Amino acid sequence: MKKLMLIAVLLATRLLGANADVDPNFYIYICFGQSNMEGNAQPESIDRTGVNQRFRLLATCNFTSPSRTKGQWYTATPPLVSPNGGLGPSDYFGRSMVECLPENVRVGVIPVAMGGSPIEMFDKDKYQQKMKDNPSEWWVTLAKNHYGSNPYGRIIEMAKKAQEVGVIKGILLHQGCSNNGDSNWPNMVKKIYNDMLTDLGLGTDSVPLFVGETLYQNQGGSCYAHNAQVARMPSVIPNSYVVSSDGCPGNGNDPWHFNAWGYRVLGSRYAAEALYTLGVQPPFFLFHNYTFVPSSKASFNESTRTITYQGTGLTTWTYPHFADWSGCKYLVVKLKEPQTIDAEVWLYGANKNVGYRDAIGDRTTVVIDLHNLKLNNKVMDPSQVYKMAFRSQNAGKIVIDDVFLSNDSEYDPTAISSLTSEPSLKDDYYDLNGRRVNEKALKPGIYIRQGQKVIR
Repeated sequence: MKKLMLIAVLLATRLLGANADVDPNFYIYICFGQSNMEGNAQPESIDRTGVNQRFRLLATCNFTSPSRTKGQWYTATPPLVSPNGGLGPSDYFGRSMVECLPENVRVGVIPVAMGGSPIEMFDKDKYQQKMKDNPSEWWVTLAKNHYGSNPYGRIIEMAKKAQEVGVIKGILLHQGCSNNGDSNWPNMVKKIYNDMLTDLGLGTDSVPLFVGETLYQNQGGSCYAHNAQVARMPSVIPNSYVVSSDGCPGNGNDPWHFNAWGYRVLGSRYAAEALYTLGVQPPFFLFHNYTFVPSSKASFNESTRTITYQGTGLTTWTYPHFADWSGCKYLVVKLKEPQTIDAEVWLYGANKNVGYRDAIGDRTTVVIDLHNLKLNNKVMDPSQVYKMAFRSQNAGKIVIDDVFLSNDSEYDPTAISSLTSEPSLKDDYYDLNGRRVNEKALKPGIYIRQGQKVIR
């Protein structure tokens, strides 16, 4: 009896020790799919440097270059998925996550993906027959070489290992070209998702699923029709979220894959959706090429914060779940030098249409009253901001110093005179948004002149 009690105590102690090793602030995400998740772009110098050590990779197969061993943790520098992969969405998913989460939180990814793979290869009840029916396919070779002929089994094996040190927080999927437009695809994904939760001992719908769109037609995509099936996922799996690929460019070489910049944007959008489920609002103004997105007639230099326009164009921050700015008084835009391209600040509201416009003019500091946003006599709600944009009418440049929200009294209307360094303008009139107005065309109302409110 005493011997049995001793064994029970030893087992309990061992279990307690194992649980003590689990870090609740180590967030683990499973990433699976076909070639886009595998990573199809050649990593560039920006992708190989500056990876935060809080972003971790659990190698799911053996690598020779870089040298990695299956089942070991590494700093997540590309390629993440396999020796055959390149830069993919999981790279900038993790980078964006650690940038937005507290310093005590680490993020790990468990990637398993094969170029060309149909979704059935991740169904534990169908993959063997699928391989048997398609012995010469490249994805069969990849499954054999990297995942012991069982990609789903490798996901579960590695995820259980990850659960010894962290917590599964979500599942990322990018797949569809090999099942393009298949109306049964959402149900097949649901089965795989449910199997994963069961096999990992996770509660029903306890872990969100993030599903990325395929390449859009206007970016050169040929499988864009599959996005209709991706859009159905939240109705099939309530705890699932669609990750938009709108505006993510293709590689120009084939009709399926994004280029490196497209993967950076897509990865950051996966992160935005994951952060939303964690109740975390990403910083509103991140000056990264994959977050601050220019249109086709514009480009952005991250190091100098210079937007270059070839003509009329937009450069935008987008908030799919709407940014809440209602707790702040002002949006402040500071430029390093006056712009000469008739630039405007645009804000988009809850209806995803432009709800406010402000011409920058010759100001280098633009102060926007967030609680007085109007366009065509319609009021915009500052608690539901969909997008902020810089719009140019002409070719040229805007050089940004900073963009931020503020409650600082420095930006109150009575302090606006301090925002200009041009003494010749001290007698000019400004409206309550800090815009200089023509004295000869003043309408009755309240204005700022020489730092004081005046009524005309």
